[in-house]
Amino acid sequence: MILTSLSRTWQLLLLSAKTDSELKTATVKLVDYLKQHRDFNLADVAYTLQQEQKAFKHRRMVVCRDIEDAIAALEDPRRVLTNIQETEKRPVAFMFPGLGTHYVNMAWELYQGESIFRERVDYCCEFLIPLLNQDLRDVIYPKRASQQSQQSSQESSEGLDLRKMLGRTQTQADALTVTATSLLNQTHLAQPAIFMIEYALSQLLISWGMHPQAMIGYSIGEYVAATLAGVLSLEEGLKLIAARAQIIQKLPGGAMLAVPLSRTEILPLLNDKLSLSAVNGPCMGVIAGEINAIEVLEQQLIKKGLACRRLETSHAFHSHMMKGVGSELRELLKTFNLQPPQIPYISNVTGTWITAAEATNVDYWVKHLCQAVLFGPGMQELWKKLHPILLEVGPGQTLGSFAPQCIENNPAVSQLILPSLRYSYDKKPDLAFLLKSLGRLWLAGVEIDWAEFYTHERPASVPLPAYLF
Repeated sequence: MILTSLSRTWQLLLLSAKTDSELKTATVKLVDYLKQHRDFNLADVAYTLQQEQKAFKHRRMVVCRDIEDAIAALEDPRRVLTNIQETEKRPVAFMFPGLGTHYVNMAWELYQGESIFRERVDYCCEFLIPLLNQDLRDVIYPKRASQQSQQSSQESSEGLDLRKMLGRTQTQADALTVTATSLLNQTHLAQPAIFMIEYALSQLLISWGMHPQAMIGYSIGEYVAATLAGVLSLEEGLKLIAARAQIIQKLPGGAMLAVPLSRTEILPLLNDKLSLSAVNGPCMGVIAGEINAIEVLEQQLIKKGLACRRLETSHAFHSHMMKGVGSELRELLKTFNLQPPQIPYISNVTGTWITAAEATNVDYWVKHLCQAVLFGPGMQELWKKLHPILLEVGPGQTLGSFAPQCIENNPAVSQLILPSLRYSYDKKPDLAFLLKSLGRLWLAGVEIDWAEFYTHERPASVPLPAYLF
């Protein structure tokens, strides 16, 4: 048996060949070989396939746990993904979502197992402690403190019932999650948490070779894009998002309503109590404003047969109700050293590419707080120029569901829109979920930096069927 250091709990197996028939043959040969070498470490097999086989046009991938799971997966058409690489390589664009899909324990497995992600999260949380009077890790990862206590106790005492010693029953653990969820849904914690997770995840992806050639954010997602682009330093981004969230937290509550209407159809419905908050697509908009006014509008639209949906939110974001705090935000921004963007990204305010003059103008960021998010027009502009592979960097697939409705139907250019983190209700393991998207990027021809992917592991090359190489 070939021994290696501790490896990831899930692995990505890749195969390629010059023709479809050769790819099928290679798959059969690999399965047969694994059946004869069940003592191999799957991490070594994955590493050998990634590093030593030449990447041809016909490609196949599967995500699996161990040798037995790999054999089962490679023989299951439902788990194997196959693709013919496009002739021209396409750029990758990052999409950063805003509030709404965050949840307790988002990316928890990545925090446990991916050191780059964990280091970025730890740095951000420690920087934010004096700004928030709260360690966000205790909110997002309530299991973390319990695990640390267990580990410490285990090191000092052998043979003890740690659960009894800690008083941690399943009921108490569930109660801890409920409490953390209530905390995380508060604006002053939710916004920094989303920013931090998206920033840390983007750094992990970049370390694996996923360098975005363009970006688009949604609301606070644009702050992540601006930080990656160098408009804001990480520390400025954290200060800004924390202050912005705390300022908003003090405002009167508001409501938001998603409506199946175009921007032109929405404008006549607005008044001094209602604002256009977002344009998510040709017939997808959001109206925000005072709670009573939103309730009246909702009933009016329902009577007309329109399927409206109230958003779970504490405030009327991107509306006239934000204007009262613009001056406070402006004063903070004056202390920053805003720089021109080094990576192109789309502006929520204009719905097109941000300019250096806008990115470095304090007033732009005040407008960003108060004006509608023009995601739909922005996505159309992004697609028109680049036809990129779209990678949603953050929890859920909200932007991935908006994007197809904004993109022109061009049969010559396939839409490839990928998630990176699961929704809260999706129980797939975080790493397996992310590796599947990484594999689909490779299927499309994106080059992965495998050396960096294995920076913190030491897998070994193993002898595999010569045909594979």
